[in-house]
Amino acid sequence: MDEIYRLSRVIELLRRQLNKDLPSQHIALLLAVAQNPGITMPELCKLLDMPQGTVSRNVKLMSHFCDKNGNNSVTKKGYGLLETDQAPANRYQLAVFLTAEGERLVEKLARVMGPEKKVDGFRDRMPDEASAMSKQLVS
Repeated sequence: MDEIYRLSRVIELLRRQLNKDLPSQHIALLLAVAQNPGITMPELCKLLDMPQGTVSRNVKLMSHFCDKNGNNSVTKKGYGLLETDQAPANRYQLAVFLTAEGERLVEKLARVMGPEKKVDGFRDRMPDEASAMSKQLVS
């Protein structure tokens, strides 16, 4: 049951940091790119079993993009976790990478998924909370 507990902590972290209604497609895409930096869009389609349009739309939403408003102003949108660049093997394809912000989020997820630690007999609820709790107990 520890695995389920850690998984629920990961989902809660994603909901808190990004969007409480974050679609599972976004999570799958983020994790696929984290495991395969530089993966191309066609490879993502095959890996995630999603149509090209769905992958393109979700990559755009997980990246930063500008949206023009009706009054000629531009609004920056997206989560800023992914970025695309020309694939080295095929200049007509895009490769997808994590941004620095995406890497930080994935590192947080990895810490949350890591093995639970005991802090003075208490189960670790979140890595940051555990260190704060241990500091309080020592003081």
